[in-house]
Amino acid sequence: MTTAKTPLTDFVVPSYPLPPPAVAERIQKQPECRLLWAILQDGIESYMKYAFATSRRGKRLFAETEQWIMQDDHTWLCSFVSICHTLGLEPDYLRSGLKRWRAQGSQVGLKQAA
Repeated sequence: MTTAKTPLTDFVVPSYPLPPPAVAERIQKQPECRLLWAILQDGIESYMKYAFATSRRGKRLFAETEQWIMQDDHTWLCSFVSICHTLGLEPDYLRSGLKRWRAQGSQVGLKQAA
């Protein structure tokens, strides 16, 4: 009997992150917020997908995504910070959660390699 391995992301975050209720209401009422949510969700999914990449392409995509998330650019509408503020989310809270998730994932990888 073989057991399928469950990806790390299934333990840490749901496979399809749901917006908080206040954000969900905004997304339903305002199409532009729905677009911003999709951009934010894609960025977070890319961060998680490529966080432990070993290929040159994967590492580049992770670096680009990480730079987008960590940058404090308030002037660009589609910056991480601007999207978070528009949706009523705290960017530093999301950043710290992603950093913590990545640190936990790297610890799991080190334990498996040992």
